[in-house]
Amino acid sequence: MLCRLRRVQREADECESALVELERAHGDLQRQVEEAEEQLEELRRKRIEAFERFWLARERRDRARHVSRRLQRRLQRLQRRIRPFESWAGE
Repeated sequence: MLCRLRRVQREADECESALVELERAHGDLQRQVEEAEEQLEELRRKRIEAFERFWLARERRDRARHVSRRLQRRLQRLQRRIRPFESWAGE
């Protein structure tokens, strides 16, 4: 009976040691998960900011192209209006 008691106590101690080690490993994994989630959140925020900068640059480009085309058309119309007068002045 005494041998059985010692064996069961030794088994309980081994299980206790294993539980302590497993709890420590679980805590380490939990911290790693939390760090990874923080990094993921930061990366998502950066991705959103980069996307916003992309769209703002694209809108500025499109607006500049639009203004450029309008100015080119005005310049062409102005040149067409001036050409007849240039031919009269050269005569």
